[in-house]
Amino acid sequence: MKFHTPWLWIISLGIGYVVTTKSQGPEIPAQVPNSEYLLNPNFVITSKTQTRKYTLVVHNTTASPDGFWREVLAINNQMPGPLIEANEGDRLEITVINRLDSPLTMHWHGIYQNGTNWEDGPAGITQCPIPVGGTYTYQFSLDGQFGTYCKPPAHYESLRVEGINGPLIIHSPRDPLKRKIDFDQEMVLMLTDWFHTPADQIVPQILSHTGYHGFPTPPSPNSALINGIGEWDCRFATTTQRCRQNAPPEFTVVAGSRIRYRLINSGSHAMFFFSADNHTLNVTEADATPVHGREFITNVHRVIFHNGQRYSVIVNIPLNEAGSSFYLRAKMDPDCWPWVTNDLQGTAYAIIRVVAPGSRQRQVPSKQRPTTQDWAEKTNNQCMDLDPNSLVPIIPVRVPTAVLGTGTFTNALGFKVLSSPPASSNPSSGKTRTAKRQLDLSGHQMIPPLGMNTTSPGQTNNTQIPPFPPQTVGRFFINNITAVLTPQQPVLHDLVHGGSGIVNSSNIASVVFPELGYYDLYLVNTDAATNHPFHLHGPDMHIVAQGSGLPTPENLKTLTYRTENPLRRDTMVIQGGTFTVVRINTDLPGVWFLHCHMDWHVESGLAGVLVVQPEKVKSFEIPKRTRALCRNLND
Repeated sequence: MKFHTPWLWIISLGIGYVVTTKSQGPEIPAQVPNSEYLLNPNFVITSKTQTRKYTLVVHNTTASPDGFWREVLAINNQMPGPLIEANEGDRLEITVINRLDSPLTMHWHGIYQNGTNWEDGPAGITQCPIPVGGTYTYQFSLDGQFGTYCKPPAHYESLRVEGINGPLIIHSPRDPLKRKIDFDQEMVLMLTDWFHTPADQIVPQILSHTGYHGFPTPPSPNSALINGIGEWDCRFATTTQRCRQNAPPEFTVVAGSRIRYRLINSGSHAMFFFSADNHTLNVTEADATPVHGREFITNVHRVIFHNGQRYSVIVNIPLNEAGSSFYLRAKMDPDCWPWVTNDLQGTAYAIIRVVAPGSRQRQVPSKQRPTTQDWAEKTNNQCMDLDPNSLVPIIPVRVPTAVLGTGTFTNALGFKVLSSPPASSNPSSGKTRTAKRQLDLSGHQMIPPLGMNTTSPGQTNNTQIPPFPPQTVGRFFINNITAVLTPQQPVLHDLVHGGSGIVNSSNIASVVFPELGYYDLYLVNTDAATNHPFHLHGPDMHIVAQGSGLPTPENLKTLTYRTENPLRRDTMVIQGGTFTVVRINTDLPGVWFLHCHMDWHVESGLAGVLVVQPEKVKSFEIPKRTRALCRNLND
């Protein structure tokens, strides 16, 4: 997504990138303590609400998450950032102190923001960013929801590429998954793809008429991380690069216990396969919706999920395994990328060491790495997550069979045609006109460049996107519009009293659901080459039907609708050449961002807004402290 901005930065936590030219903090240790994301068994889960206050200092520093030292962005000198825990109904007051070299915003991924739409985070959509050296306190309540969430930068999310993220866990007495009944211990695992090349080098090339080294596609990651730790082969480093061989994180569990792993895909490009050697996974949560699986999903070998998605799985540790150890594996799916570098470390590992009940040992005696093996079946995949029909919400919600209306977001890959030659210092300058065309991908194969921070050439997949035609820039489109936002003039501000009252249709696609009730939203992916993980801020998406092609009247008649307790989630993968029908309850008035959760695609315009109950939005009273961010930005 492109921002109209006179500065050198493009913001957010989710959309945008930031120039990280200097370090402003101490180096982060090679490993963050493994206890950081072990949930406290003494946390009091109660319906009695309270206000919880947190402070997040976001700053530049250097770190070696996978052994390769580079500049990163951190929260409170951690990467990922600190855990936030609360109960359903609590009020959060989270003060963000911006010590970066550029503005930023934070997004609270999956939070409803009922009555606080302006605290959602995405710059140019609901707020202006926090200026350099500035402070802003997000204030919102956690009403009507619980589960596993996260806090990336707001859209962001090229700041997420640089390391900003962290878990947000909401407990509730209503959660059907109970500690000491369904599980004994729980921990958060954040799975991340990691790039050695900073986003501020990748994004401008993607947005230019020449593309990334001449091609309209981003590079693959260099490695994968679990809770900020991975292993890259330092033999690929050049003599001028600093690298030290990392070791995987280790966790101790008790034999005879059941472990709940809260999995968060906090990556920017990679779909992950998560598995535990010799241990099956029982899927119990999908995007904060407690679920139970049908017979073929109850005990699976691997869970597949894309950027922004979350799952909980329970792993049983038999009593006779005391003294043993095994691997957790987070393997990226390279089939989802246009090309892959030869220095890729595609799997991140964590070591689970099993101790006997009552043991005081924090580790088993052996420090050797496990000898356990991965599951034998192949992990080839079409970049799709778990079938929504395989997961049944434990807390049932029936949606009506009739709706008040429909809306459509149709994405496509194409080119923006430049009507004048671009200036060399600003590849996207000059007057433009939009020319959307779907690409014919048959017979094309691209040769990628060398990895910018490696000495190894890349590898190609078989069918790829051809180079740009002359005088064009590659872009994604929704409803024939490539998203171009103005950080200092959020869409929400245009729709409240005193604003223009309309969404600028030249800058972003929009769908309006005017009344309270249920509507169907058609998410259509005409990009035949790529399956896109779409995330909707605000309301839940009830997945009621899926079809091939376009949602024509003829195709819609052939669908089988699942209205009796359909799976509800906030992020889902739409396969190329298909569409998904999601039924939405419009009880959350606001301007809600809809976008692909692959950062590079958002940067290239793959985003829109859903406007819910615009008459109520018009009456929103945006706090003065929030509006002040826009004044500070323009000073």
